[in-house]
Amino acid sequence: MPNTRRQFYFMRKISTGVLLLLWCQAVAGAENRAESGNQPAADTPGTERSAQTIPLDTSLTDQPEEERCVFGAETEDWMDGFRSSTHNKLCSTVLWIDGLFGDKHQFDDRSFSGKISLGFREDETEGSDPRLRVRIKARLPNVSSRLNAFIGRVEEDSYISNTEVDRDQVNAVGLRSVDDDDDEWLVGLGYRNPNNRANGFDFSVGAKLSSGLNPYAKVAHRHLFQTDPNAYWRTTQTVFWRKDDGYGVSSSLDFTKILSDRDIFEWDTSAKYTEEAEQWEWISSTAWHHSFNRKKGISSRAYVRGEDENPVSIPEFGVTFTYVQPFLRPWLLLESGIDFRWEKDEYSLDEYKSAIRVGFQLEMLLGDYYSRLQQEHRRDR
Repeated sequence: MPNTRRQFYFMRKISTGVLLLLWCQAVAGAENRAESGNQPAADTPGTERSAQTIPLDTSLTDQPEEERCVFGAETEDWMDGFRSSTHNKLCSTVLWIDGLFGDKHQFDDRSFSGKISLGFREDETEGSDPRLRVRIKARLPNVSSRLNAFIGRVEEDSYISNTEVDRDQVNAVGLRSVDDDDDEWLVGLGYRNPNNRANGFDFSVGAKLSSGLNPYAKVAHRHLFQTDPNAYWRTTQTVFWRKDDGYGVSSSLDFTKILSDRDIFEWDTSAKYTEEAEQWEWISSTAWHHSFNRKKGISSRAYVRGEDENPVSIPEFGVTFTYVQPFLRPWLLLESGIDFRWEKDEYSLDEYKSAIRVGFQLEMLLGDYYSRLQQEHRRDR
């Protein structure tokens, strides 16, 4: 790809993120102007709440108007202010959506969490790949206490088909059809039984926002088998549909073994069939994760990818290494990764050719994203 096109692609992704924040600010500003009669300013003393003081497991309460979506900056530094402003604007957007279905005072911003990732990957054969990822998740009690709202810029295919692996990591690998897929903006509503998240059915409906309103829907059945206190198997069977591509099915089987307080072993296999591709494709991998503390660690993953109708049944295999650590702030993570792979073209009789991909990424956490994610995983088990 010529350098001018790469620069344009990169600036387009950056501008998309800026437009998102401006849109959220406009929505929040409109709501504040409509309700400015008795509402104090967000920076009024006593109205700020830091991340450390927000309880994660509190049930919904009738919150005063000034307490909704007020996530105070920990210091007066511009970095903390930027994070606080971003959190409050995005949270206010979800609050506005929830308010369309009922009384606004019922919304609990403590259920709001998310992350924004910005980085790039440089591939030896495919060139540069700038990346902007966004994930926002919150309960919408005015719709139903069991429904969650999702807003994100993600890999569309892997998200809809439930085949995400190491989601949003800078060098995450997945099925070949989605590994190099362009990121798309998706919005949706999902349901999963809060009393038994590990087993049973869940569903999600939503739409891709680019290229017109393209709806999607998926239904999944999940089951967890606990073999001992430190090991379990998890299966996920999914049926999904997209307006442009028709129906598809996917199946995943994962095994997790907790070796110690700092080490985890994983094995996972996913397969997918779609009307568009008219073939099965699959990926199988093993991973080892080692944590130095709650947010600092390294991981490695060896993987093999295959396709049913490809003359080369295993067109690609490789190994990845990832390192993550806090950067300047506990909520700002710096991630670096490298991927060594060997691939073979279906039209070539040559041997496998090697290629290298490196990537760097900054990830800003909103709310207590990983704390809530860990709580969900514990409930799943």
